[in-house]
Amino acid sequence: MKKLLTFVLAAAIAVSGLSFMTGCTKRSEQLKLFSQGEYMDEDLFEEFEKWYKAETGETVKVSMTDFNSNEDMYTKISMDHADYDLICPSDYMIEKMIKDGLCVPVELDISADGLFKSEYVEITETFDPELKYSVPYMFGTFGIMYNAKSFEEPLTSWADLFEYNRDKTLYLKRSVRDTYHAASLYVKRESLRGLTGAAQKEAVQNVFNDTSSENISAVQQALKAWKGNGKHWDNEDGKFAMAGNKGDAGLFWSCDAGYVMSDYENDDGNVMPGNKDLWFTIPEEGGNVYLDSFVISKYAKNTKAANYFLRFLCTKEAAIANSLYCGAISPVAAAYDELKKEYESMNPQDEDNVFSGTSEEWKKMYIDMLFPNKDVLNRCGQMRDY
Repeated sequence: MKKLLTFVLAAAIAVSGLSFMTGCTKRSEQLKLFSQGEYMDEDLFEEFEKWYKAETGETVKVSMTDFNSNEDMYTKISMDHADYDLICPSDYMIEKMIKDGLCVPVELDISADGLFKSEYVEITETFDPELKYSVPYMFGTFGIMYNAKSFEEPLTSWADLFEYNRDKTLYLKRSVRDTYHAASLYVKRESLRGLTGAAQKEAVQNVFNDTSSENISAVQQALKAWKGNGKHWDNEDGKFAMAGNKGDAGLFWSCDAGYVMSDYENDDGNVMPGNKDLWFTIPEEGGNVYLDSFVISKYAKNTKAANYFLRFLCTKEAAIANSLYCGAISPVAAAYDELKKEYESMNPQDEDNVFSGTSEEWKKMYIDMLFPNKDVLNRCGQMRDY
């Protein structure tokens, strides 16, 4: 999370020469990734290239392009047959890509005992029933991130976001699925209160599954009522506005929150201190648990290197490095367990850790955000390919 400016500049110089280097490299010696923004520590690419050489005796050069939304990515792959080997979509989009024949099987057995945390293998089964096409990368939730200094009381309900009409800067995602599900939880909030355990989980999932004309109309009215001054549709800028105290609250993914609560790189590549006034909560009505995974594209030209890269990502060291970089947590069991233990051992009274200068309450919020317990997961639904 903490990167020296000189190191960032050196990385920028390396990336600036990448197009020249890959332009002179055979396609069979390239591995092309298509992923979500601020989602992988690119310093690992050189390590993989060395590891791949040692494993196979062959040379490969890794490059990565970001996409803004799963839908944009799908269009580029399905219609343009974009030239990428590995793609990192979200769960519901993987379900669609499998149905549409846009993925090829991976060689890694994700059901292998102990490789991944079992609760996230179970999530994978909802969109990749045969555990054949995808390898889990990062999981997280969506909920409300808010600046505690902007509000007199903690935010605990979607009503705090959808009904707040005073002078605040608020965000909803420019993503039909995320915003639709958050608004659905809001309009059905009364039916969800007071539930616990399996009953709560089933009820929240039923809300996620409701694409009836009645629910769509209710969501539409809620979004129309929400529009106005200080209300913004957000792709990526919102988390940086929140980090710079220029935003007050909004619908965010936990990885966005984790990214800007700790030291992070802004759009200009500068290292910025994390904002410790920010809090993240899964509202009492419920939220979403997501699992982003890597798949091999139907149009991949280097499936060998792609499968090796998937193995590399599942090593404890790579999984920890990527978790620390992007603010989410890998479901690779060895990395998950070590990181959770490390976070729990940190003392807010000590210097040079993510909790320095905060409180035990903030520390608990941050750990619960990264490692949601069973009670939190019970009030989280999953997006599907509707």
